[in-house]
Amino acid sequence: NDEFDGSKLDLTKWSYQTGTGAEYGLDGWGNAEKEYYTEQNVTVKGGTLRIVAQAEPTEGKPYASGRIRTMGSDGKALFATRFGRVEARMKLPAGDGIWPAFWMLPAVDTYGAWAASGEIDIMESRGRLPNRVYGTLHYGQTWPGNKYTGDRYSFPEGTDSRDFHRYALEWEPGEIRWYVDDDLFYKTSSWWGQGTGEPDPWAYPAPFDVPFYVLLNLAVGGNFDDGREPSPAELPAVMEVDWVRVFEKEGGYDMNVKKPVPPRDEAAFEAFETFAGGNYIADPDMLEADGEAMSSNRMDMNARSWYFLALSEFGGRAVSSLKDGVREAVPKAPGSEVHSIQLIQHLPIAKGYDYVIEFDASADAERTIAVKLGGDGDNGWAVYSSQYAPRLGPETARFRYRFTMENATDRTARLEFNLGKSDIPVRISNVSVTVTGL
Repeated sequence: NDEFDGSKLDLTKWSYQTGTGAEYGLDGWGNAEKEYYTEQNVTVKGGTLRIVAQAEPTEGKPYASGRIRTMGSDGKALFATRFGRVEARMKLPAGDGIWPAFWMLPAVDTYGAWAASGEIDIMESRGRLPNRVYGTLHYGQTWPGNKYTGDRYSFPEGTDSRDFHRYALEWEPGEIRWYVDDDLFYKTSSWWGQGTGEPDPWAYPAPFDVPFYVLLNLAVGGNFDDGREPSPAELPAVMEVDWVRVFEKEGGYDMNVKKPVPPRDEAAFEAFETFAGGNYIADPDMLEADGEAMSSNRMDMNARSWYFLALSEFGGRAVSSLKDGVREAVPKAPGSEVHSIQLIQHLPIAKGYDYVIEFDASADAERTIAVKLGGDGDNGWAVYSSQYAPRLGPETARFRYRFTMENATDRTARLEFNLGKSDIPVRISNVSVTVTGL
């Protein structure tokens, strides 16, 4: 615990994390944030920790703020816990683009880079909306195969995040729970992790079965509040923390846990249309995707034809044609991301059912592609399956992987073949998505 009773930050428990994240390849800490973190914006006085964000141009950023963590600058944890109750009493600032956070990251990336090894957001706040806070769990695979789930807490009338409240997380091997003032607002037992290109996930409850450390920070701007920035009247903004405490559960933890099986949405499933062999793909050989890839992501989600997209904001450009009866995509500019070039098909997916995705593929030379099934913009670009990254070669091979639909039923889910970041042509045919385990 830290009660912040001294006159300076206890460096046996915390370290300052300064800068913009550029040293990790994450300028703006991966979220287009506008602050530069300094030691001077973190103080301990009068029994509280104060993290202050202010309009002070610093090292090319328009704002200065603070970020601390229970991880040393040498990469070794000053404090980390595997399971327990982690809580803090704090009051939060308001304002456009003001983003205070109380969260946890793995002490060691046992399962791979973010978010394969997990992230636990105990509390995040949009200062623009002080009547609510959020709790979120990040997991799945290394970005962009990551997934997140969570919920928000709405304060009772007469109070909001600008008052002192207790924010807590109770983390056990088979369940994680979020609280505000001991009011439970979200819990989950459903998560998974999987290595890129691996056909099977890691054993549950990975990745949340290793020690995590604690972070406190106050960001400004960024994607969390759609790029908004505070007005001069809203700064300086102060995140004030009374204490941080971590508890172990008396009697220890039951490690003999099994991943829960989500209930099946049988009514929706029975109404879905299938095609030859129970395939949800009407055009398995992609017969209708000729020409140069479109730059628009606007689609008729009820159509049964494939969409060939090149996302110009990532520098993608490609053409496709049928070559000896097989769909070939030829990148003209590979772009900066795997999703710079995409072949996409919409299809219905029901909660609680196991699906198998199969396809034949080859390439002019060795390369990988990225395949996943997820939601469109109307579902927050949710990730439903792991992102499968098979290695292709000149010989046509059959690829297969399986996933369970844990999200709510999506009648217009999208199967993506992501072909960017390489200029090597790819051929794909005989695509199927079928249900297994009935």
